[in-house]
Amino acid sequence: MARWLVHGLIPSGSSVVLMGEIHSGKAWLAEALALSVASGRDFLDTFRVEQQHVILIDEDSGTGSFKRRFERLGRGLDVDLGTLPLECYSRCGFLLYDDERRRWLRDLIKKQRGTPLVIIDSLERIMGGHQLGEGVPSPLSDFCHELRDAGGTMLVVHQTGVRRPANVEDWDVRKEAQGFTVVIECFDLGLALFRTPTAATQFVAKPIVRESPVTVARPFTIALQEDPQLTWARLAVVEDLTELRGRRRRDLLPQVVEQKD
Repeated sequence: MARWLVHGLIPSGSSVVLMGEIHSGKAWLAEALALSVASGRDFLDTFRVEQQHVILIDEDSGTGSFKRRFERLGRGLDVDLGTLPLECYSRCGFLLYDDERRRWLRDLIKKQRGTPLVIIDSLERIMGGHQLGEGVPSPLSDFCHELRDAGGTMLVVHQTGVRRPANVEDWDVRKEAQGFTVVIECFDLGLALFRTPTAATQFVAKPIVRESPVTVARPFTIALQEDPQLTWARLAVVEDLTELRGRRRRDLLPQVVEQKD
């Protein structure tokens, strides 16, 4: 039976690649996941999580936008960022081919109890200009195994090419992501993400299952909820995921029944 970090979606100790084109919501989703796992709050207002220490390495967004998203998402979840078991490193120069940096990250993981979540944004940045190719031993695969052996769960953000088909069912992310055939083989699960062409800010997440025993294996829609002043934000699944019935927090809590006199 699987041990879950995010019930029904991300098993504890697994490796996940989160991919999508530019402005597809990848950074929002990655940071929302970090806050949910660190706080123990439901991910996307739907998936129960097991609270764990989180290590987030952001080499892509830049400190300003990274901090603004975090603060808004923190207000949306009503959590105090200063009290969470969360370590954030923005533009710290982490490189996949740097043995010293990889050792530093393994040591960070081993210092924590449980199975900490490691989030890295993005794959292109930490590759440092190196390319993954067919028939060439991939340091990415070794890296995934290293972090799992150290006791972590890993999510890496990867930018794909521009999406052409209008329907998510027609979108073959394997063909559109540069080097993705090589990349996906290194991970247990892929989560493809794209923004929907609607007035409201919504994204569709499409699980690509390889080794993970996920419960939700079909595309689902996520809405970005925010106030007009842009002081807070939160992400929430739009539809009812029937696969999770009996697993959600509201299904497990005792139901209060009003008695009529």
